[in-house]
Amino acid sequence: MRISKIEPQKRHADRVSVFIDGEFRFGLTKILALKYDLIEDREITEEEINNVLLQEEKDKIRERAFRLLGFRDRSVQEMRERLVRIGYDPDRVEETIGELVADNTLDDRRFSHAFTNDYTNLKPKGNQFLRRELKHKKIAAEIIEEVCGRRDEKTLIRKLIATKLGRFDRLNPRERQKIVRYLAYRGFALGNILDVLEGRDE
Repeated sequence: MRISKIEPQKRHADRVSVFIDGEFRFGLTKILALKYDLIEDREITEEEINNVLLQEEKDKIRERAFRLLGFRDRSVQEMRERLVRIGYDPDRVEETIGELVADNTLDDRRFSHAFTNDYTNLKPKGNQFLRRELKHKKIAAEIIEEVCGRRDEKTLIRKLIATKLGRFDRLNPRERQKIVRYLAYRGFALGNILDVLEGRDE
């Protein structure tokens, strides 16, 4: 087989169309055409074509992964599931995920610390919430315990109560029940909630 023509695509300035033996065969980026030394009148094998198309797909997957990360950081499993759901080949996705992990673009430990910081400083939630959410995102158990272990739940509880009520040393029983339900709903441990309300947190 011989490359009979390579021409720029009208709608995509960064891509070219490759014709083999007078017929359109595939499109790809100009960068890949240069990388694989695709030029007119050059002989090419089916294996070479498959290698080029494989790299083209992996580049598309990688580009989409970076676009997704532009919105927010993601765990390895979140990224894997999202890319497969978009419709990319699972094997190609797995290869790309491996590369993204290897170059630290994806890092579950970094993701977990950032996720925990958000729910510590911006919208405080308890460790029960964090454990549930991180487990759902397929974060390793040791990383979950690491990030949760860095937090002082009782301090967060005191701050939340002070923000909502100002003072909480004279709450009536109904108010106490309400604040306990509120904090438990946000994932704080009941024992820590009661310790703070009873003054046993010092």
